[in-house]
Amino acid sequence: MLATILVLVAALLHAAWNTLIKFSAERLLVVACMDSVALLFVALMLPFVALPPLDMWPWILASAAFELLYRYLLIQAYRVGDLGLVYPLMRGLSPLVVLALTLIFAGEVLTAQQIFGILLIPFGMVCLLWQGGGGVRLPWSMLPVVALIGLCIGCYTFIDGQALRRWSHPLDYLVWVTVLSAWSFPLLALVRKRPAFMLFWREQWRLGLAVGFCVLFSYALVLWAMQLGSIAEAAALREISVILVVLFGMRYLKEPFGRPRLLACGLVLIGMLVMKF
Repeated sequence: MLATILVLVAALLHAAWNTLIKFSAERLLVVACMDSVALLFVALMLPFVALPPLDMWPWILASAAFELLYRYLLIQAYRVGDLGLVYPLMRGLSPLVVLALTLIFAGEVLTAQQIFGILLIPFGMVCLLWQGGGGVRLPWSMLPVVALIGLCIGCYTFIDGQALRRWSHPLDYLVWVTVLSAWSFPLLALVRKRPAFMLFWREQWRLGLAVGFCVLFSYALVLWAMQLGSIAEAAALREISVILVVLFGMRYLKEPFGRPRLLACGLVLIGMLVMKF
């Protein structure tokens, strides 16, 4: 029960920071501010966490690499697609990736009911390819990018879950992954857009703090939840954020809510109910 609550709160925070990034016209600067906040927080935590064992570093490096690629691709995708279309497509693929990796490599035992519930989520996302999900169509050239984002999410989620099975220190793990993954975008913003980055930080520091808080704590809650229960189920339950993002996009970004998005949200919700009951 605790793991479910943690994942649902994490989903709310994840939906919030993605909405804030999409809402801003300067997405690189928002991500740079977000990572600056996260980096500052974990830098303060470094004296209080343990140094990972040597056999943990490949897991930490791999997770950080997928996180970096995910952020870069996310910025590209949000430039051309609706929040309520891009986000569900990329998030809908990740439970399928985690499920496949878990069954093949981790030997985790899932019931047929759990597997069926997980599979309903990516099938729901397929509905969004119909008539542009009820809104503006995503260019076909961006579909491989969105699919790659989903692959990245699934891979780092699986890696994180397996790493925590081997080193049961979620806070320490979070700190070291963030140290490795959160420096590149602030550095890029300072090198390429220094005046704009400094101005953005002075004028919209509240946005930077909000996004930084949401991304760091949503990640922390998911790590905690995966340590308590099934990795594949946690990854699937987190996709409640799909429903939240579609609603946020409709409310704050004035995006349409057509039948395909309604059907996709319905299948996500049914999949989660099937998994849990």
